[in-house]
Amino acid sequence: MRLAGKSALITGSARGIGRAFAEAYAGGRIINMASQAGRRGEALVGVYCATKAAVISLTQSAGLDLIKHRINVNAIAPGVVDGEHWDHVDSLFAKYENRPKGEKKKLVGETVPYGRMGTAQDLTGMAVFLASSDAEYIVAQTYNVDGGQWMS
Repeated sequence: MRLAGKSALITGSARGIGRAFAEAYAGGRIINMASQAGRRGEALVGVYCATKAAVISLTQSAGLDLIKHRINVNAIAPGVVDGEHWDHVDSLFAKYENRPKGEKKKLVGETVPYGRMGTAQDLTGMAVFLASSDAEYIVAQTYNVDGGQWMS
């Protein structure tokens, strides 16, 4: 697998970000980070779900718009990934659902068909693939990397 000469990892989204890269990154890649939460609503985190759904929609729109410049725009939708984000989420559930700290993380990790929460390293293979020349014909797609938790 050969990485494309011009790759960009975009972890957020902003109006016109693709156009700003159009000349500099012609033939390159934009990889957005969405979330499986963007594919469905969830209690207590509606705004987060809505922003991640917007990332998925932006990926589709920008992908269709920018492919004419040979810029491939795709996204990764992680499932539950252990780390600071889930430490914070766990604290919120401990507070609002009166649970012991750590319990929600443990319960959520057990629901993943793979048997555990993901790690940042679990996402790197998809990111490297989407940035490579092997993904040249993939446009405006969002890939679940979630241990089998969400199928689409």
